Amino acid sequence: MKREGEVKRLILFLLFLLIVGQNIFGVITATYVPTNYISFKTGDKISILPATPAGTFSSDKLVAYLGTITITREANDRYYNPQMANLTGNNQFSVSGRVTRWGGGVQETDFHTYYHTSLSGPERLRLQRQNHTLHDNGKEMISANPFIVNLFIVSKHEASAYIEGETYTIVSGSLGSFNLKVATSINPDVEEYISINGQTIPPSGEPPADPIPLPEIGPGSPIPEIPYGDDPPPVMFNITIEEESPFNLIHACSYTGVKVATTDVTVVNGVVGEEYAIQVKFTNPQNATSFSLRPQGNPNGYAIPYKLRFGDTYNIRGGDLYDWDGLSSGLNSKEIRVYDISETVASQAPAGIFEDTILVEIFSTN
Repeated sequence: MKREGEVKRLILFLLFLLIVGQNIFGVITATYVPTNYISFKTGDKISILPATPAGTFSSDKLVAYLGTITITREANDRYYNPQMANLTGNNQFSVSGRVTRWGGGVQETDFHTYYHTSLSGPERLRLQRQNHTLHDNGKEMISANPFIVNLFIVSKHEASAYIEGETYTIVSGSLGSFNLKVATSINPDVEEYISINGQTIPPSGEPPADPIPLPEIGPGSPIPEIPYGDDPPPVMFNITIEEESPFNLIHACSYTGVKVATTDVTVVNGVVGEEYAIQVKFTNPQNATSFSLRPQGNPNGYAIPYKLRFGDTYNIRGGDLYDWDGLSSGLNSKEIRVYDISETVASQAPAGIFEDTILVEIFSTN
């Protein structure tokens, strides 16, 4: 049910004049979504779906989830031996806090990084290496699509040595940063870097200039401490609209239309594997159910009716609420497109710039 007060309003200002360029996407790409909140749990309570179900880790280990790498390929593409490359982290971490063993009181104990994938694991992730292979099954290509890698911190000692409700301070060690590369051929052996979160891959084959940081933990970092069993903060939605106007009006005359903006919703403090939902409403200054372009500075001038598309939903009506389901932790995006403008109406329009203003309202339903 929609909660009162859970509303955000954004203005989408459309100008129709110039040509919009096309984006070019790679065939094998990756995303990394770090967790927004790190806390320890016993291993049996760790569930990061779909790749890491409950029971992956045993109850005698203390485990904290760090984030998820997702590698996606197109249907006809293949790759082998995915690797975390150019690693800059440490092999283990020293954590200080109250324990039940070794005479009790405050003691320093060791924790290690682990990974668990769609196809194997969990296994130690040795961040001190330059490269670490995430799955190597000889000459067999990676069958999982997407291929998911969840990252964790795991205690060296039994979970019973630690005290629920305590907070543990990281006194040494860091996670650093990484890139990703895969083998696109194994005979001959050909490896290449793949883009994470839109990284630019140098054509020379060198690693990207902006490696992806893992969560910053340790002394002097944003996360110097990790609680054991603390509840995470509430889920929040950060909304932005990236406009792509002005553009050529004639491109909006087809049923496909033209992209005028992208709505980005970032789910903050969400749990990986869980889904969230919001509702979206589009209105114009006239509070009409349909939309029209007007000459710039003349809201009562020559009208060019158009239809609005949001994601896969066509013919958006002004004032109606539309569900946006299936939101996941991290970034979620949908295009806003203008389409089905009459070529006759457009050709008879006076010369100049046409515009429309749309109010976009976001309502939380969780």
